[in-house]
Amino acid sequence: MDVRKRQDRGHPIPEAPAPWSCNCETYWLVLQLQNPLPADIYDPLEASHSAVSTEGFRGGFGMVMIVRYSHTPVGSYDELLVIPGTFDVSGGSQKGKARRRISRIYVNQRETTYNGRKNWNIPKHLARFEFSAPPVAKGASPPSDLTVSVYPHDAGISDKPFFRATLTPARYLPTFPLDTAWLPLNMTFVQPPIPSSDDSVLCGTDAWRSYKVAGRTRRARVMWTRVEQGEELAEKGYWPLVPLWKLGLWLEDATLDIPKPEEWQE
Repeated sequence: MDVRKRQDRGHPIPEAPAPWSCNCETYWLVLQLQNPLPADIYDPLEASHSAVSTEGFRGGFGMVMIVRYSHTPVGSYDELLVIPGTFDVSGGSQKGKARRRISRIYVNQRETTYNGRKNWNIPKHLARFEFSAPPVAKGASPPSDLTVSVYPHDAGISDKPFFRATLTPARYLPTFPLDTAWLPLNMTFVQPPIPSSDDSVLCGTDAWRSYKVAGRTRRARVMWTRVEQGEELAEKGYWPLVPLWKLGLWLEDATLDIPKPEEWQE
């Protein structure tokens, strides 16, 4: 059955329940934060919720991810997100452990905004994306540089990007296969409940949710990164200013699997 045909009674956006299996090209920029977490690590909407806080932040390796989805249960879209690191978990099967959390995330499609929030507590908001080149075609070489710019969704708010990255693939190094199962990092995410807004796309939830992401590709490569973000580019409030490594990973023709989550109340 096409899950896009399922629809919440009275809601204008079709429901696309978990699990999702997605195809994409994605770029991973590594970070390592410490307390206190930077301003704007959460959107103001989520920051207003009692379950969403910076308390219990443990640190460890985190990431800024840029994802260009070519196939998902709700169609194609682009995504920018920040994973600060790990947070203490106080419930569910992950109780007493430190697990990763997506604290802030932008997409350019309403269907994934609604379903990401509803399915996994992923606090998606809308933005506009610009790329200087298309995703790498199968068998083709990547561009010499790729520039990614992300803007507020409402063009009337600002015509300046709040995030811009120039990614340069290391052409002199070979590509290699990569599977998240091989990484020395637990890819389990635990997301707190999130509030709703007057916009029905920004739905809220009342339970904690945990899920483990699996990703793989046959063509990963090293890349150099140059990033401008947050207050360096635009007004405060859109994106945190986080220190990023100069080296990252470029994954072509990748698969990301996101399962049905575990849920619990606190």
